Amino acid sequence: MREPTTPAPTPAVHEHGDDAVPLAGDPPTGRHRLPTRVMRYWRWRGFYSALPVLILLIGLAFVIPWGPWWVRWGVVGVFVAVVAAGLIILPPIRYRVFWYAISPTEIDIQYGMVFVKRSVVPMHRIQNLRTDRGPMAGHYRMTNLKIRTAAGSVSLNGLDRDEADELCDRISRLTEFADDV
Repeated sequence: MREPTTPAPTPAVHEHGDDAVPLAGDPPTGRHRLPTRVMRYWRWRGFYSALPVLILLIGLAFVIPWGPWWVRWGVVGVFVAVVAAGLIILPPIRYRVFWYAISPTEIDIQYGMVFVKRSVVPMHRIQNLRTDRGPMAGHYRMTNLKIRTAAGSVSLNGLDRDEADELCDRISRLTEFADDV
């Protein structure tokens, strides 16, 4: 025998119709994902982050005789294999886990890979917004948005450049920040 299904919860009904501001605790308007090209961006960032360590290991394998040749080059090979596996496996997992949602009352962010974390930031607690675009992010048209509160900060890394500008404007309007730029 089938169990009766319960209907999905509906957002709170407001007196003013559809144009009303949602109440605190209402579900966010929708979950947003990053563009798929963010995985290439993360892979290149990971590669360039691992490159100095690889150069150091290769230099040590040539200069300092710290064991038989096969041990020195085995360490370099294991490092390359671990980095390559991480660059192939981790970005898709990170992409699937990450999402964000913005409502008039809060910002909801889920992120992580092994340990999945979820942060909910009330709009009235936001003190500062900061965007960061490095040369590699510029190449992929990506922007990192950091949202600061008195209790700490959360980041939206790998947003599309236009989407990040739009989010800054929207969050600024919702929190009534003055645009000093």
